[in-house]
Amino acid sequence: MANVSRRKLLEGSIGAGLAGLALPAVAVPANKPRHWDATYDVVILGAGGAGLSAACAAREQNLKTIVLEKNGFPGGSSLICTSMYAVAGTDFQKEHNVTKDSEALFESDMMKLGENFNDPAVVHAFVHASKVQYDWMQKVGLKPRELAVGAGMSQPRGHVFTAQKVIETMYGYAGKHGAAFRFNMPAKHLVWDADTHRVVGVIAAGKDGKEHAYQAKRGVIIATGGFARSPKVLKKFNPYLTNCDVLSASGSTGDGLLMALELGADFRDTAFIKATYGSKPGLTSVTESTTIYYSGAIIVNKAGQRFVDESQTYMTLSDAALKQPKGASYIVFDSNILNAAMKEPQGRELFEMIPKGKIPSYVFAGNTLEEAASKAGIDPKALTATVNKYNRDVDKGADSEFGRKSLASGIGKLVKVEKGPFYIFPSSSVLFGTYCGIRINPKAQVVDVFDKVIPGLYAAGETTGGIHGSNYMSGSGYAKALSFGRLAATSIAASK
Repeated sequence: MANVSRRKLLEGSIGAGLAGLALPAVAVPANKPRHWDATYDVVILGAGGAGLSAACAAREQNLKTIVLEKNGFPGGSSLICTSMYAVAGTDFQKEHNVTKDSEALFESDMMKLGENFNDPAVVHAFVHASKVQYDWMQKVGLKPRELAVGAGMSQPRGHVFTAQKVIETMYGYAGKHGAAFRFNMPAKHLVWDADTHRVVGVIAAGKDGKEHAYQAKRGVIIATGGFARSPKVLKKFNPYLTNCDVLSASGSTGDGLLMALELGADFRDTAFIKATYGSKPGLTSVTESTTIYYSGAIIVNKAGQRFVDESQTYMTLSDAALKQPKGASYIVFDSNILNAAMKEPQGRELFEMIPKGKIPSYVFAGNTLEEAASKAGIDPKALTATVNKYNRDVDKGADSEFGRKSLASGIGKLVKVEKGPFYIFPSSSVLFGTYCGIRINPKAQVVDVFDKVIPGLYAAGETTGGIHGSNYMSGSGYAKALSFGRLAATSIAASK
């Protein structure tokens, strides 16, 4: 028999709103089966960055481990992301003359950026865990290739890895050390034991069409990703996101969230689901997105008018851009800004052919600003007036319209848009992830709506909430996945 208080919660007024997302009319956790197909210490749901990190850590601590993945291959969203990993106090930073960063500053930046809507205890655990995981990555040969400053960082702490290399290394390490993997095996329900009052396993569906029951003697880790691929859920939380492109793993449909909700798990930060600004409309790859506004570009609407401080996070920019008429916005930059952007570690792929003499079809160029504006369908006089006013403000040292004082997050001095040729890039917003989800504590244990830990249940990665708050720091999502996967497995190993 299922736990009564949690079941009644979902039948009652509080749970009804959550259950209405995609759950059946009455959500009842699976009963303990008469027979387990296999028994493990840890059952991990999802073979993305969080799940693979958890598998590596679990096997290092001699926990018998299996990973269930709904797709036919590992990686999830961690395979297609920019692989920027936010971490502070590394030797790599020192090699790049970044000596003032620290875990305390990283934590302060996270809380300030999240407007203190994030859980301070979880943020504290995350900042430390990101360094623990980073050090482990160094030991197994995973080295960052570049250091970048991203949105929300007061110091450059974006350690850029190669996504495929990270996944291949962790998958190989976990397998070599004895973790079992079952692909094309989507988890359907968590198993609750009413006698011991804890999660004791998972019911999954195999390719044979039959249900398979996996026992978890020590714990289950939900690492199934977010719900960016679930239009129904997205529309409930943020209708503006229906105007966005989505670039997320195909498995990001909220499966783990719904399974946790069956047991009364709490949910965090759904009010702050945001898209990322700067993508080519209809993008198919993460390389088709840019942050050239952090090199000095300005952003205007169809009328040729600025509407936002371009130094803010790309999520804040997205919010503002999606509210413009027809959701249309344009990034405007000149040759000097283009040259500066080509020196940055990320966001340069969209425009790297321009210095070679080739103007891509998605960019409007002109020797004068008026020529570029006419090609883009923007009023040339209005755009010229906007740019002239902005340039005068740059001379004065401050943006009089929207308060822009830096290139990005307080770093870098403003530059003029003045040297031809000029370029205009019609830009869109893309949803890379949902940045909210299951509430966890600093040990990665899942917490219910009554502030109680759900015994035997852990969560990591994009499926969790509480870390970002109202906004998102570049690289924190990737770091959250990899670091909390390890933290969850370590917590299980330390539990009685």
